[in-house]
Amino acid sequence: MNGANNFHKFHGGIKDEDILDFSISVNPFVPEFILQVLGKKLQNLRRYTYVEWIEEDFRKHFGSNSVIISGATEAFHILGWTLMEDAHVIIPTPNYTEYERVATFKAKEIIKVNYVEAREIELDILKNILETTASRLKKHKKIIVITGNPNNPTGIYKDYSILLEWSLSKYGTDVIFVIDEAFIDFVPEKLRIELDERIYPNLIVIRSFTKILGLPGVRVGYVKSVQFKELFEKYRIPWAIGGDGYTLLEAIMENKEKYENFVRQTQQYFAEQRERFSEFIYFLSLTNYIVVKVGDVKKFIAKLNEERMHAREMFDFGINDSVRIGLKKPEHNEKILKFLILWWKEMKRWINQ
Repeated sequence: MNGANNFHKFHGGIKDEDILDFSISVNPFVPEFILQVLGKKLQNLRRYTYVEWIEEDFRKHFGSNSVIISGATEAFHILGWTLMEDAHVIIPTPNYTEYERVATFKAKEIIKVNYVEAREIELDILKNILETTASRLKKHKKIIVITGNPNNPTGIYKDYSILLEWSLSKYGTDVIFVIDEAFIDFVPEKLRIELDERIYPNLIVIRSFTKILGLPGVRVGYVKSVQFKELFEKYRIPWAIGGDGYTLLEAIMENKEKYENFVRQTQQYFAEQRERFSEFIYFLSLTNYIVVKVGDVKKFIAKLNEERMHAREMFDFGINDSVRIGLKKPEHNEKILKFLILWWKEMKRWINQ
């Protein structure tokens, strides 16, 4: 097993602010009510802000089993040092690389399986590897399945409810599913199946406000779990969300209707933007990012940088011929769309030579 220090921790984003950065997948729009309150945050920055002060009200809006955390990353690290200890961790691929990195902290075994076939996620593949692993371990099994939904990097969204029900009936809570829903707010509501943690004691749901609100510098999210609620309460870092996160949560709760309207408008916007890129999209994404096959990735990125734009390489996902593009505002998307049209024309010319 590779040590945690060997993992490449680059997840997108560049230092040069003069380049249009499509390598990050965050909403290019921020709600006006959020911008207003963040401009008045000094009071919360000058004190220790305890999440417990607002958690009771937060749970009225986001569920009684919610635990506030400083973004999804804190949840992964808590799991890596606690629940994953001596566990057999199944990670379907491609997936967010942080899952494997935190699993190296304490896991007994990391099992990776490609669950994408014909550009679609096949949950039967995940079911089969779970059965094989459980059978091999017999009675003494502690299995954790961790995955993103929508998947990062493909943007594919799946209904996990049938798999959760099957696993719960067959293995009880010997098998725990950790489902990272960091990008769930981009998925149109009519296409989503809400997973109720009260129905599935074998489930941990992780959510983040970072992506939908376009504020990666504000670290705040939440976990939902019946069985492991107290685990996250016990191990989360005091004051980790800071004054920014505390102010953000207060604003969301005070403006819940505005927040929900913003989410719905965002879903509609990205559905329209994805349609503009339909001829280039490789996987059926329901999020704010798309995967595009470009052939020679290094050459593509170099040419893109010359045009003062950037996209995310996917070598760490095991995908060597594609880039991930986080969609932005219309005028920015138009710029990279024109670049893609020219690039594909060049690719066809190279192939025909």
